[in-house]
Amino acid sequence: MDDFESVWNEMITALKPGTEIRHWNPYNGYLGECLTIVTSSPESIAVDPPRVWDYQLISKNDFEKVWNVWGEYKDLHLERRTIRDLTDHHKYIISILHWYEFEA
Repeated sequence: MDDFESVWNEMITALKPGTEIRHWNPYNGYLGECLTIVTSSPESIAVDPPRVWDYQLISKNDFEKVWNVWGEYKDLHLERRTIRDLTDHHKYIISILHWYEFEA
């Protein structure tokens, strides 16, 4: 698996404001509506999810926590609740990491 720092730098460069990310999980594929990227910076990514009052700011640290178990999760060797316990933003991070791997 790639080094997180390299992935992070490539991802924040690729995520332009206005980029739409479809919700995804390895159990059901693409689901529901899209979230929209507001900003990306060396410290965080801000997203505007559907039906949420304000944008959500997701720290680089939260992304790294999920990245550390990403391979196991997407191969269905790790339950979603394990990722849910790592960060409140798990739904957004999962979708963004999938976008990065397959659409960036």
